[in-house]
Amino acid sequence: MTSTAFPATSRPAAPARPADLPIETVRAIAILVLVSFHVIGGDGGGGGRGLGVTYPHPLRYYADLLVDIRMPLFAFVAGVVYALKPVEPAQLGRFLLGKLRRLAVPGITVFMLMAVVMGSREGRIITHPWDAYLHHYAIFWFLQVMLVIFVTYGTLDILTRGRVLLPALALALLALAMGWRFDATFLALNRYTHLMAYFLLGVAFCRYQPLVQRRRGLVLAVALAALAAGLAMNLAVLNQTGAFSTERLDLQSLLLGSGTSVAAFLLLPSLRWLSWLGAYSLTIYLYHILFTSTARRVLFSAGIDSPWAHVLIGTALGISLPIALHLLSNRFRLSRLLVLGLRDRNAGQRRAAGAMATA
Repeated sequence: MTSTAFPATSRPAAPARPADLPIETVRAIAILVLVSFHVIGGDGGGGGRGLGVTYPHPLRYYADLLVDIRMPLFAFVAGVVYALKPVEPAQLGRFLLGKLRRLAVPGITVFMLMAVVMGSREGRIITHPWDAYLHHYAIFWFLQVMLVIFVTYGTLDILTRGRVLLPALALALLALAMGWRFDATFLALNRYTHLMAYFLLGVAFCRYQPLVQRRRGLVLAVALAALAAGLAMNLAVLNQTGAFSTERLDLQSLLLGSGTSVAAFLLLPSLRWLSWLGAYSLTIYLYHILFTSTARRVLFSAGIDSPWAHVLIGTALGISLPIALHLLSNRFRLSRLLVLGLRDRNAGQRRAAGAMATA
């Protein structure tokens, strides 16, 4: 017998097409929210990072409310994109090497830049250089945990031709709702159960697109109900404590994060004027913190201390300058690999030419 979710051909019976899903639009919105959050920073207890605005400033409400949405949305998109490109078991090694190149190589580059540019604030990266690569570090934990997800779940999923999806999804949702986590910072494993549920939900959303579209109204109603329930629970926490919840592994976070992710894919159109931004999302994620931090220091030095001005200018620079870096790095083979984690675009042509020359 074969799995209805992932038949023996290792391809869904009626796979979704990228054009059918607002992938880049959702990614673009997620990156805008992420960069603006890192301009704002924590609530003042984060070691001086960001603007340090506190309640009841509107920016504090904005930043803290969306904590349950930012990285879950990225993980959900990653799951959708993964499911769009089924991998045969014989291609497992190439798949894992590709993820290592795409995530780990530019990660090593940006960690080195962090050590140079922000070393005085992250002293331990200079004392113990390996910590940044092997343990939860700064904002780059997402790269580490996603690499672990691809190695662990991706390997099982490919070898079983998708039969592991539904039991893995059920277990991941339960783990997130119950607050189960690994007590280890090695490769950010303490965030593994946080993102695994959203990643698998994205995989299921994509592989079951025919069913989702047939029951679109019902799926959307459930997603919106989950979103509303999670929001109501968080508002109750705000009313009781004066601040939004800081817990990311509980039922409230699961409802808000999963409901928003599914609703976004069902309601948002593919906006071409916004979609182009999504193509640069990984580069922006990797390098924006260098530019937003520099912009904040320059603005404060110039006597500009308005939080709103910082958010507008810092977000604009945190997006535009990494895009410029992407475009520049994309022009050269070595920088394309080290800065962006992308393959040499002409490698295939050179291999083909070499084969013809030796034929």
